[in-house]
Amino acid sequence: MKPARNMPGAAHGSPCSRTSVLRLRDVTLFVRLEDAPEVEVALAQALKAWPVDTAPTPDAPSRETVVRGTQGGFATHSVHLEESLDGLGVAGATCAVIADLAQDYFDSRPGSLALHSAAFRFNDRLIAMTGPSRAGKSTFAARMTQEPDVEVFCDDVLPIAPDGLAIGLGIAPRLRLPLPDTVSPAFKAHVARHLGPRDDRYGYLCAPTVASHGTQAPLSVLLILDRRDAGPAGLHAAAEDEALHFLLSQNMSDLQTPEAAFARLTDLLARITCLRLVYSDLEEAVTLIRRAFGSAAPIASTVEIGPVLPQVSYDAHPTSDMSSDLLWSRNPEAVIQTKGDSAFLWLPGKPMIWHMNFLARAIWTLLEIPGTARDIAQLLAEQFPDTDDTVLTSDVSALLLALSVDGLVEPDSLD
Repeated sequence: MKPARNMPGAAHGSPCSRTSVLRLRDVTLFVRLEDAPEVEVALAQALKAWPVDTAPTPDAPSRETVVRGTQGGFATHSVHLEESLDGLGVAGATCAVIADLAQDYFDSRPGSLALHSAAFRFNDRLIAMTGPSRAGKSTFAARMTQEPDVEVFCDDVLPIAPDGLAIGLGIAPRLRLPLPDTVSPAFKAHVARHLGPRDDRYGYLCAPTVASHGTQAPLSVLLILDRRDAGPAGLHAAAEDEALHFLLSQNMSDLQTPEAAFARLTDLLARITCLRLVYSDLEEAVTLIRRAFGSAAPIASTVEIGPVLPQVSYDAHPTSDMSSDLLWSRNPEAVIQTKGDSAFLWLPGKPMIWHMNFLARAIWTLLEIPGTARDIAQLLAEQFPDTDDTVLTSDVSALLLALSVDGLVEPDSLD
C-alpha cells in the first residue's frame, strides 16, 4: 500500500486544506484525512497491501472516520464513538483509524468469527495464540516477525470466515514501547530496523514477514498462553471445556445467538489441535514452537506434551451484601450444555454464555430445588472441608448474584 495521495481512488480537496479521502477494499468505511499527511503515510506503512477501492468517492459518504491535524497533534472522530479523540500523536491517530477499519470489516461480514488472538503461519500451518489479559500475545506476534520462515497474520484479532478460512488483514503488529529489558538483543535490533509509525508508548512493527491483506489459511493449532514468572517453556494438553471457554469468550463478533456460537465454535475446536503453552522466557517459547511444529508430524515426537493443568479462574464474581437467606430458583428457560467436568449455560436470545466450573455446576445442580446460599453452602461443605463456612457461603452468594444479573437465576421469595 502506498500513501493515498499517490493512489487512484483517493479524492483531494484544495491545496490549502490538504484533504484526502481514502476507501480501502473490503470495507464500507471512508477515511477523511484533513491536514494529516503524516497519518496518511503511517497508514501506508502499517497496512500491508490493503488495496484501495477505485470507485468514485461520493460527495457525502454515509460512513467515515475523520482525522484532522491540529496544533496539538491530531484529532479523530470515529463512526463508533460519540466524542472525538484529541491530542493524538501519529501512532495514536493511526491506531484509531485501523481500529475503525477492522470494526467495519467485521460489521460487513455477519457470520465471521473475530477471534481475539495473535496468529502466524509456520511450516504451512496456521497457529493462533489466545489467553487471558497480559498473557503476551502481542509481544509474541511481534517476536515471530523476526523469524524469516514465518508469516504473521495478526497480533490482536483474527477473522475466520464461515468456510473456516482465517484471513490476514495486513495490519502490522503494534508493540508497547519501550521494549522490556528481558527481550533479546537480536529482537531489539529487529525492532530497530522495522519500527514504523511510533510514539512514546506504541509503535507498529512493519516487518516484511507480516502477511499481506487477504492472505488466507485454515486454522490448524490454538495455543492458550500461560505466562509464568519463572520456569521452563512447555506444552500441555488443554481440557476441551477450557478450550471452548476461551474460544467463546475471545470471539468478538456477533453470532446472533448463544446456540449458534456454541455450535460454530464446538465445530471449529473439533478440527484443530489445542494446547496450553506455559512459558516465562519468550525466546525459549519460540524455540519450543519451532521444535514442536517444525516437522511433518502434527507435533514432533521429540516434544513431550504434559498433562492437563488445573484451570485458572480469570473472572472474579461480584461480591454481594444480599442476605444469604434469600431463596433462589433457576430460570426455567435457561439452556445448559456439558463438556467434560464443566458446563455452558445461557438464555435463548441473549448473547451471554456462562462457563460453569465444578463449583458453579454443583450450585446449578442443587438449584433443581429452590434454595438459599446458606443452604447450598451447607450441602457443599463436604466437598470443601478446608474452606471456612462463612467464606463458602459468601462465594455461593456472589455466584448467585452474578447469575441473577444475567437472568439465569431469580429470587423466589424471602425466608
